[in-house]
Amino acid sequence: MKRTEYTIAVKLDARTFRRFCFFDTLKLRKRWVRPVVFALILIAFAVIALLSGKEQAGMIAAVLLAVGLGLPLVYFGSFLSSVNLQVANHKLDKPRRVYTVVLNADGVQATNDQITEAPVRLPWKEVQAAFRAKGCIYLYVNAARAFLLPDGQGSAPAEEIWNYLVKHMAERCKEA
Repeated sequence: MKRTEYTIAVKLDARTFRRFCFFDTLKLRKRWVRPVVFALILIAFAVIALLSGKEQAGMIAAVLLAVGLGLPLVYFGSFLSSVNLQVANHKLDKPRRVYTVVLNADGVQATNDQITEAPVRLPWKEVQAAFRAKGCIYLYVNAARAFLLPDGQGSAPAEEIWNYLVKHMAERCKEA
């Protein structure tokens, strides 16, 4: 007999949250591209300045290299700092129960386990995408909000839950 409902009581920890942040920011949204392109452009100008052989070319090249490498390092450093600050603010150093997601024929229902509020209910057609990553499924309900469904926390094996998602939203499910 096939299941018609899956319940995932999500306990979130720092590692799972960090993996999601890296996936969302760097892989899905590709926010690494601009800093890298910026660095490459300034490095190219630094090389051109050095090859020109003009007076002060070394100084100009050094400044271009410092800015070209420094700003992307600051960008990625502030990203890592922001992720660590979020981990601390949400007290994820130890796994904590954050929400419960129920998947059924009607769609997705999510209940916040930390504060009392009405559950969020979405039909399948309104769920944006699902990504299968190592140890977790990222269920995006819109571009800015996703539910993390870590493996081993559902009422069925992760593979069965993933197959259920694929059944209801095939073209919007991707392996990460």
